[in-house]
Amino acid sequence: MIEIAPSTAQDLSQVLHQAASHSQRMRVIGHDSKRMMSGPVAPADIALSTAKLTRILQYEPNDLTISVEAGMPLAQVQALLANHNQMIALDPPFLSQATVGGVIASNSSGPMRRGFGTARDLVIGMTFATLDGKLISTGGMVVKNVAGLDIGKLMIGSFGTLGVITSVNFRLHARPPETRTFLFSLPDLQTAIKKRDSILASVLQPFAIDLISPAAAIRLGFRDFLLAVRASGSSAVLQRYSRDLSGSAELTEGQDADFWGQVREFAPEFLARQPEGVVLRVSTTLADIPALLRLISGPAISRAGSGITYVYLSSWRSVPPLWTAAVQGGWIIAVEFSPDDGRNANELLLLPSMGGTTNCFAMMKKVKQMFDPQSLLNRGRLYGRI
Repeated sequence: MIEIAPSTAQDLSQVLHQAASHSQRMRVIGHDSKRMMSGPVAPADIALSTAKLTRILQYEPNDLTISVEAGMPLAQVQALLANHNQMIALDPPFLSQATVGGVIASNSSGPMRRGFGTARDLVIGMTFATLDGKLISTGGMVVKNVAGLDIGKLMIGSFGTLGVITSVNFRLHARPPETRTFLFSLPDLQTAIKKRDSILASVLQPFAIDLISPAAAIRLGFRDFLLAVRASGSSAVLQRYSRDLSGSAELTEGQDADFWGQVREFAPEFLARQPEGVVLRVSTTLADIPALLRLISGPAISRAGSGITYVYLSSWRSVPPLWTAAVQGGWIIAVEFSPDDGRNANELLLLPSMGGTTNCFAMMKKVKQMFDPQSLLNRGRLYGRI
């Protein structure tokens, strides 16, 4: 397999066109930190890398917008923005390796999603290359864009199966003047959920609420169920949190950042220890989180204010019972990370609340046919089906 790393978006689009005209299969990569995500990596003739697309194209601090090329590491963008007390409100795993394009193509997010949303809420425009050699620009550099259907949204979470993202425009947020984390170590799940519910029903608006199972809490240096609440604001606001969340342990400054860094990178650390490990992403209602967690004896981290739970399994043998429970509960379940062997042999996405995967993937295949009729781009990367 030949690896090609164009230096400009125009060159990349021409490589795409030339390869497509010769029916060459292509694998799209940045820094390859998403290799174990979604569908297995199918054989290809060309590895097309965005690693050399690393420019800041436009930065408007006063307008809270930035446009960056897809190959730029997200951590570098965040470091630049920090100089202006701004940030892209995304905190995905593999942060030190992840490129902007990879984060958007995989729709990766982290604990901050409760307060700021996911990539779909933060991307205001993008440019992507198509197989016919065109560069398509969608959206723009304004936060409120009501120009109609934004075709770029199709690229978010598509894992490079439709086109190649070459640059992304983000809305920015001011960095919080101060953040503080409040930790509750709770003896059982019922008590933990009761505490979570009381916080959600209060006037408090933390931007992260994670419920961490005992097996995961141990890896973070704690015991029992751990309810982690992260807030930001002025001293007066944080004093209100301290009063209302009395009885918690408080983490400030470096402690706060270190703790959430460990939570964010829990999956990479788990996979490094468990080469055959499987990470599932299960979407439920907030009310169903307890039912899901009761089925899990190992590590799990739940975005307890959003309904997204990450389950960490040592092997595929533990997947079928959870798959069955998802069917019965009407939950959406996806394989977030897994070795190739497991992804080649098993179903990777279940959408029972949407009538099963068949109808959903039928629509996805129609979109794929429009963009890539020969199925040359990242074959199988979208949950092994597209």
